[in-house]
Amino acid sequence: MVRVAVIGGGIGGAELVRLASQYPLDLVLIEPKDQIECQALYPEYLAGLAKVDELTAPLKPFCDKVRVEWVRDRAVSLGLRSVVCEKIEVEYDVAVIATGAAQNYFGVKGAHETFSINTFEETVRARKFLEESDPERVMIIGSGLTGIETACVLAGSIESSIYIVEMANRVLPQFSESTSKLVENALSRKGVNILTSTRVQEISADSILFGDGSTLDCDMAIWTAGIKPSKFIEDLKLPKTKGWITVDQYLRALPGVFAIGDAAWIEIDGKLSTKTAMEAERHAAHTARNLHKLAEGSALEKYSVRASTDSQVALISTGCDCAVGVYGKVCMDMPSHLIYSLKSWIDRSFIKRFK
Repeated sequence: MVRVAVIGGGIGGAELVRLASQYPLDLVLIEPKDQIECQALYPEYLAGLAKVDELTAPLKPFCDKVRVEWVRDRAVSLGLRSVVCEKIEVEYDVAVIATGAAQNYFGVKGAHETFSINTFEETVRARKFLEESDPERVMIIGSGLTGIETACVLAGSIESSIYIVEMANRVLPQFSESTSKLVENALSRKGVNILTSTRVQEISADSILFGDGSTLDCDMAIWTAGIKPSKFIEDLKLPKTKGWITVDQYLRALPGVFAIGDAAWIEIDGKLSTKTAMEAERHAAHTARNLHKLAEGSALEKYSVRASTDSQVALISTGCDCAVGVYGKVCMDMPSHLIYSLKSWIDRSFIKRFK
């Protein structure tokens, strides 16, 4: 039986294990955390709109249920036939890297001292600060999906002045201009202050210094400005593009090593896969099928990118139980409550799979 070591129990890794467990494979999941977490719900948890059990599921009962070995350890390197962890080594025939990404602070002085909602632990810390300190002004640095959703939910749930700071000339710069405009209007209606074409130079305990020399007082800074490869990925001797693991059309970095989710650079037929939950789930489902084919000695199936960087697919929460839908250059904002209901159902149903 083929032994598959899945490194990382985030959205991609957990979904891969769930789906691959139906096949005759010897699966082992390497993950130091004791729970699966739905990162898409972090902004709602921050604003007190989601409960812990809505965005987390304990790993042990899930692994026991699908008969998957769980190694509660942190992977530090990848050998030819074993994953070297902090405590033990895990042998494998095939490895799947699904370790996600780390927060990127781009060398901005003081940025490491800000709040982050890139991990559940950091989101808990940020929520505690909101509840205990009642900040007058909250600055959100970065206007990608996380930054936008954080600003929208906070604007509808706390009395603070909310600011979004974006270095590009519009919010959601990775999306179409029509999407940016629609979302910018939604932010403005909620009273969110939008600072575009604004570079953050330094962050101190109570203010932010911008590239033009101006400053703004700030009681709480939340950094959502980007991601980078994790240290585990950085240390791997694998083919890479811009620091991410380069994979082929089958999502393989090497014949016995796959990479999925945020860890991978997936470019197929001229389409570059986005680093989104939707694509990570599709990577997982595809790789589960290919692992089965590999075990059977069958030809692998080529992956097809759905949400590419030049044709985005997303549901974006705009607060107050409203959302917009994006498919390529088309952006739909009506019926906003129905779109939000669909997004909420998708986000919450993900974690229910592992209960």
